[in-house]
Amino acid sequence: MIEQLFKPKSIAIVGASRDKGKIGNIIFRNITSTFGGKIFPVNTKAEKIENYNSFKDLKSVNEKIDLVVIAVPRDAVPSIIEEAVSINAGAAIIITSGFKETDEHGAELEKQIVDISIKSDLRILGPNTIGLITPNFNATFALENTVRGNSALVAQSGGLGVYMLEWAQKTNTGISYFVSLGNQSDVTESDVYEYLSNDVETRTIFSYIEGVSDGNKFLNVVPKIVNKKPMIFLKGGVSKTGSAAIKTHTGSVAGSIDIFKAAVRTCGGIFVDNLEDLLNIARLVNSGENVSGDILIITNSGGHGVLTTDAISLGNMNEIELPERIKASLSSVLPKQSVARNPIDLSGDADYERYRNALEIVKDLDCTKLVIVQSLPMVTCTDVARAIMKYKGKSVIGVVMGSDEDSASRILDSAYIPSFRFPEDAVKSIRYIALRSTPYKKMRISEPPHDAYEITGEKSYIRDFEALKLMEIYGIKTPKWKIVEDEKDLAEAADSIGYPLVMKISTDEPVHKTDVNGVIMNVQKENLKESYEKLNYKRILLQEQISGAEVFIGGINDPVFGYTVVTGVGGIYMEVLKDLSYGLAPLSEDEAMYMMDESKVSKMLSARKRNYDNFSVVRAITNISRMIVDLKINEMDINPVIVNEKGAFAVDVRIILNGK
Repeated sequence: MIEQLFKPKSIAIVGASRDKGKIGNIIFRNITSTFGGKIFPVNTKAEKIENYNSFKDLKSVNEKIDLVVIAVPRDAVPSIIEEAVSINAGAAIIITSGFKETDEHGAELEKQIVDISIKSDLRILGPNTIGLITPNFNATFALENTVRGNSALVAQSGGLGVYMLEWAQKTNTGISYFVSLGNQSDVTESDVYEYLSNDVETRTIFSYIEGVSDGNKFLNVVPKIVNKKPMIFLKGGVSKTGSAAIKTHTGSVAGSIDIFKAAVRTCGGIFVDNLEDLLNIARLVNSGENVSGDILIITNSGGHGVLTTDAISLGNMNEIELPERIKASLSSVLPKQSVARNPIDLSGDADYERYRNALEIVKDLDCTKLVIVQSLPMVTCTDVARAIMKYKGKSVIGVVMGSDEDSASRILDSAYIPSFRFPEDAVKSIRYIALRSTPYKKMRISEPPHDAYEITGEKSYIRDFEALKLMEIYGIKTPKWKIVEDEKDLAEAADSIGYPLVMKISTDEPVHKTDVNGVIMNVQKENLKESYEKLNYKRILLQEQISGAEVFIGGINDPVFGYTVVTGVGGIYMEVLKDLSYGLAPLSEDEAMYMMDESKVSKMLSARKRNYDNFSVVRAITNISRMIVDLKINEMDINPVIVNEKGAFAVDVRIILNGK
């Protein structure tokens, strides 16, 4: 019962120790100093621990135990879990490490633990966890004291979790819950998220995750949560592994980090690139200041104003235009050489009063006020911090730069007003909040058209001309094409298509035809027979040769999050540039357009005043997303999709089915 993990009325600590240097003693002291319920130390040798009567085993307690905390050698853990089940304990935290993360013996021990607990109602956090902190107790061997607050930290890495706790302590950031997930043998990240979503003391959830235990549950739980409170994710373990031979471009470029980003975006969460960004964004969400992508800059340095303007523009946000009434009011505050516009340049001789007067004038504008100060002889960072404090709740953010910036940051932190050392960091954090996506729930119902299923059936893969037929069934254009298996049919087939045309070998298995010299371009009537003989293959695909911009669209069945679409600039440079965007299928038109923007496909199609049919690519992406769900496609790519004024044409298609 997960409630007894987070809100127990009694706790037993198996492995509680008298030795203050041991984990069992540190955890025991942390629990005794924070928990108001019944506490039972369990130690086979000691009679008393820290003035508490000790018990030989759990059964000797003879009282109801809600939570069992275990810190003993790994080989002893399965028997303790058996004992916890026998006394009807509600939950257990296994601090002990050395399980599946270590070796085969550890993996077998962890399996034993799961097999024992699965037959009961016992819920297990860990193993290999540093523990749990709630508003009511601290069952970790980390910090003794944490500041109470409204942010929950959920971390798969114990070390990183401790760093986040130390950071929270240094910055006076209040913590509602800290959960170290460990190996997630039972309680998973989504279980914890779901519990925290209903906790009134938690306003924001920060999570460091290395691997999602159940992608479908994640996609179901997280969208519900972000409608109540923000969720911020940082992912580790981004390197790609795997030794299986890759038969499509998609398989060779897909990486778990990209698909995890797409999953977070789909769910309406916020994905950050690094720990620094996570800690920076925490300043914003914990402050309570409402921020938007409409930004007003107030500064005493023109250079900082310019750099901030650049960061806003690059982040696709908006530098607001000042209303005329505000300009008129500012004219009485600004020095004669300054113009009342955004950024508001208070000039290098600005003092406390000029900052305060400017803030007073703009305080009610519906925008984010980014107040930047460079410490100068006329004003210090702490002066401006005190001015900013008077406007708490007016969407103010401080950027303090100078010799007293530490003091100024402490002043703003104490008032729960976000402060930064560089304007670019502030703008980046605002962007994370302002541009987060609307959550989507993915409904993956397989409803393949009859004609499509007739082609795929129970096959492992389909031939290239069959793939072209599938494109047409799903409303995706193809160049005119014909299959030739006998030279006597060559001329008639080619004439029906027209010249110039492209001639390709038509293989049974998906291959990269250019890699095996299986493609001839610019075939004319005069060299038709020569080209056919040069390819010398049992089956030849003839295609209309068309021109335009080359786009890549692919699909993959990710082992965690399932069917995923990939798009980017196509052609021979796709695997080199890897400027790709990922989206979880099925996709809406809005999601497809986002992917085109993110991968720079939109920019490529509109470059040089091209009148290419952008929306045909949107339709192709959404139709492909539906197709890979309908037909349970494991890997596919269309490279290239050629886009011109007439639409988007699938030219070369490879499809692998059934995970083979």
